[in-house]
Amino acid sequence: MKFDVIIGNPPYQLNVGVEKKNFAIPIYQKFVQQAIKLNPSYVIMVTPSRWFIGGRGLDEFRSEMLNSRNLKEIVDYIDSTDCFPNVDIAGGVSYFLWDKNYNGECTIKSIEGEMVVSEMKRPLLENNTDVFIRFNKAISILRKVRAKSENSFGELVSVQTPF
Repeated sequence: MKFDVIIGNPPYQLNVGVEKKNFAIPIYQKFVQQAIKLNPSYVIMVTPSRWFIGGRGLDEFRSEMLNSRNLKEIVDYIDSTDCFPNVDIAGGVSYFLWDKNYNGECTIKSIEGEMVVSEMKRPLLENNTDVFIRFNKAISILRKVRAKSENSFGELVSVQTPF
């Protein structure tokens, strides 16, 4: 069976327990991974934005996504209620366009209210970073700081715990 386009808003989590440590396990990443494995031309999925920097059990998924050159666009709703009124999703919600034939930088759009407040085409991972920087404004700040030849704060302070 061949799919040209897969579009989805998969279930975000599986509620398995009553304790905080095992209450909700993310499962949306499995739907995204399976969709990509079907080798369509395009995958468009709505997911929580938590995968950008955290989330239990999302390390492998985050690494796959952030190292992919097939992500053409991410549209990030910092406040999930701007996309889904009356639904509060911690960390916001986003959708992405994965394009099998695309190989390049990703356009990141940030939405607040009904407005695009920021749009930038850039790598998902800046040089020498292993985390996604969500806010486009922070990219120029990071690049300016890195352009300086002065010692970083981490080189000036001790990592030793005093107690």
